[in-house]
Amino acid sequence: MNMKFRLGLLIFGLVLAMQAQTQMNIAQLVDFIRSSIALKQQSDKQVANYLKKDVTLTERLTDKTIEDLRAQGAEPKTLEALRYLRDQSANVKQTASPDLTHSLDTAPDNTLKSGPATASIGVKPVQPPPPNSVQQEQILDSMRQYAMSYASSMPNFVCVRVDRRFVDPRGGDAYHSLGTVLSKVTYHDGQESYKVYSDNGRLVDAELGGMGGGGARSSGEYAGLMRSIFDPKSNAEITWAKWGRLRDRTMVVFNYFIDSGHSSFSIDYGDSPGDDQRIITAYKGLVYADANTGEIDRITFEAVDIPASFPVRSATDRVDYDLVDIGGEKSVLPIAALLHMSTAVHQTSRNEIEFRNYHKYGSNSIIRYDTDPNAPPPPPLPDSKTQEQPVTGTPTIKPSAPAKPGSTSTPSSGSNPWSLPTPPPPPPQ
Repeated sequence: MNMKFRLGLLIFGLVLAMQAQTQMNIAQLVDFIRSSIALKQQSDKQVANYLKKDVTLTERLTDKTIEDLRAQGAEPKTLEALRYLRDQSANVKQTASPDLTHSLDTAPDNTLKSGPATASIGVKPVQPPPPNSVQQEQILDSMRQYAMSYASSMPNFVCVRVDRRFVDPRGGDAYHSLGTVLSKVTYHDGQESYKVYSDNGRLVDAELGGMGGGGARSSGEYAGLMRSIFDPKSNAEITWAKWGRLRDRTMVVFNYFIDSGHSSFSIDYGDSPGDDQRIITAYKGLVYADANTGEIDRITFEAVDIPASFPVRSATDRVDYDLVDIGGEKSVLPIAALLHMSTAVHQTSRNEIEFRNYHKYGSNSIIRYDTDPNAPPPPPLPDSKTQEQPVTGTPTIKPSAPAKPGSTSTPSSGSNPWSLPTPPPPPPQ
């Protein structure tokens, strides 16, 4: 089955009208400069002209902030405009605030201190050596088998998808909340479907892609994304990246790249209902997997070479998979995703997505959801479920069989192929 990954962006009414003069505090100025550095959408001259002609500061700008922004990539004309704003804001009252532009280039060097001859040097942990080329091919073969049979072997289920949506209309990371959307997700015979039932505590009945209020949307977090990377039709370039550690398990991590000619990744944009634009882009990212079974536990991706004329400037996502209980059986399914997008109008969107309350789906099953509009959404997952941890020790690659349909950690009917495999017996003495 040809499962395509589709990620959509729908933004309604969030473009700020530029006034003749824009007032900014230092945090907003820093967000704007960092966004212009990251997106590279406007030239150094254009950014500088905007700062000089259209910006008035409500707080005093210091040389320290300017120097930090220089170290972080601000270009000469922009720096000149910042110095102009520094002089213009010299008589503005100084507001006590945290160091918004901390930079290693301008941080004081406290490594050596007076007193006994001791020194403290921060050293980045050294990565263990990668598997050899033969081992890497064996690992990739296990990952490929896992990915290509994942969709057909997933159990049918229903669950709740929690979308915590945030946006910064100025294009930085000073996000404010757009609220929480709860959706009923059904996965049946390889097909995903979404139905929104709560929008900020208000009962609704709508498709996920049809919800208003701005922000970002995504779909395809289940089997489509994984298959798109390992499908031979994608012609993906896959290379070793590093060792990684998630949820107290050490994993292999590979880079991948898929060009636009083989891509199944699309971005949709609309600034009003019925006015959608769509493109297909190249994409790249990382895949985290168990070295011994090929089980895939995290995928990241980033859209590549988005045309300059398209309103969306960047799109990235991260999907985490973990063991979840469905009807007494353990299956590896998505537990969380993190979506970022930015647009040509300097708006950034962030979606924190979680998948909760998994249940088996069947023709006679009835799943009841908490649709009380006054009920709060579930608390976010703990960091231990989604944050990468440092790799400790030297990973061991054991010659175990790849995860495949029918391999389960506990006796079952065989409908749950993505449980952890039974450890092989010890070798004869």
